[in-house]
Amino acid sequence: MAVVRSLPLGGRHPRTAFVLGGGGNLGAMQVGMLRAALEHGLVPDLIVGCSAGALNGAAIAADPTLEGVEQLAELWRSLDDGGIWPSGRLAGPWLLLRKGKALHTNDGLRAVLEAHLPERFEDLQVPFQCVAVSLARSAERWFWSGPLAAPLLASAALPAVFPPVAIDGEDYIDGGVIDNVPVSRALALGAERLVVMHVGNFFRPRPEPKRPLDVLLQAFSIGRGFRFHLDMRNLPTTVEAVVLPAVVPPAKLRYDDFSRSEELMTRAHAMASDHLRALRASAGG
Repeated sequence: MAVVRSLPLGGRHPRTAFVLGGGGNLGAMQVGMLRAALEHGLVPDLIVGCSAGALNGAAIAADPTLEGVEQLAELWRSLDDGGIWPSGRLAGPWLLLRKGKALHTNDGLRAVLEAHLPERFEDLQVPFQCVAVSLARSAERWFWSGPLAAPLLASAALPAVFPPVAIDGEDYIDGGVIDNVPVSRALALGAERLVVMHVGNFFRPRPEPKRPLDVLLQAFSIGRGFRFHLDMRNLPTTVEAVVLPAVVPPAKLRYDDFSRSEELMTRAHAMASDHLRALRASAGG
């Protein structure tokens, strides 16, 4: 999907929402997208995010400038040192046989958040919300006030990979289970223009599954994408939307491999910049 509504030029500034979807290590693409958006004069009045998009969204809400983007880029570059994913000899199917709620702890990710982000939602410069899913109630919950780290960890708690996060006595997991690209939330908050950064918004033929786990992961991917496409089909005609193109990631990129972040950021910036220039040219700008 590319453009749903054309990018307007001049006139009244519409209430603009940056909508950042989940995608694990592919979230590096959003750094390039954010850079391109700001370079082309798109400034957020509010930001909503899920999972990796929640982490990126909070960082930009803290400093919605090109300097803030560069700080976020440095954070992504630092993730290649293995600090988020604990090292060990257990790998592959053996990890799935372990007792417990997750394959990894979230200690490394928590340390990154506490080192690089403000303590509270109220400390951010731009209104920001993120989503997580209650295990007990099978329902989404949106967070927009109070301590920041726990809701971000919950929003990014990829099922089975990271543990559920307890907030107010309730366990929460990755918001992408229900609302991976929270378009509808941005609309509910009064957005008149959406700048959508969906890192799964690319086409590549799905490989033939060879293991039960392959089928499971593909099913999860299909489920996450369904709501986004439904929300975009039902977008009100009064709302402008720009969906920035995502980069097709390298084949066989593991979920815990952050060594290609620089490449993803660079390629995504180039694609998003070209896309926005083409939009402005088609609108006569």
